[in-house]
Amino acid sequence: MVLRRSPQAYGIRRARWRLRDVGRALAWLNGCSEGGIYKVLKRLGFSRKQALHFIRSPDPEFRAKWQAILRAFMEAASQPDEVVILFLDELTYYRQPSKAPAYHPQGKTQPLAVQVAGYNTKTRLVAALNGLTGRVTYMQRSKIGKEALAAFYAQVRAAYPDAKKIYVVQDNWPVHMLPEVLQALQAHRLTPLFLPTYATWLNPIEKLWRWLKQDVLHLHRLAHKLDQLRQLVIEFLEQFRDGSDALLCYVGLLSG
Repeated sequence: MVLRRSPQAYGIRRARWRLRDVGRALAWLNGCSEGGIYKVLKRLGFSRKQALHFIRSPDPEFRAKWQAILRAFMEAASQPDEVVILFLDELTYYRQPSKAPAYHPQGKTQPLAVQVAGYNTKTRLVAALNGLTGRVTYMQRSKIGKEALAAFYAQVRAAYPDAKKIYVVQDNWPVHMLPEVLQALQAHRLTPLFLPTYATWLNPIEKLWRWLKQDVLHLHRLAHKLDQLRQLVIEFLEQFRDGSDALLCYVGLLSG
């Protein structure tokens, strides 16, 4: 069906069809007015409609990607002195506290997430969770882009200087695919593995972020003291610097 294909497939340099373009693409409509083409389309059951956002899910390569991650995990488990598997992700948090339930006197009043005047400054985190030890390597900056990622990959390699192979499992954020970022991975001898698209539940570090939000970010009282808030985030992550069975249990990688 012509209308299901891009106009560019018919030599028309547009993303969407116009009535005049339909007349150009279909020889039997040549010479018809736009009004005439409209009536023909209407009789054929076509009308102009607002588009909807669409995501193709699940990933058609879901099984292959997930099996590659499982194989890497098993390789790391069988050769823990030589192979490392890390689960990487980024998080943004803000100066203003996020809302969440809290204990409060009964009645019509509610707990307050106290805001302050001014810009709701954001802070970015990138972290990598060791799937076998619970060790967390992290970086906190105002912005995480390609330069910061390249620096973080260097930090990851420095954290595991003796590893012969380091797998880095990460999502499909476009920055992860940039040539400079892929070159940095290669330069630091890191092997990327990409999660299936729209499958965040397969990345256990997402639960680390949940823990951080529950303990530090929800309803915090430091909107007027951003430096202190950032320091609390660092202190939270520092508790996992040398690994943590408790964290592995929390994220579902170790049975309790």
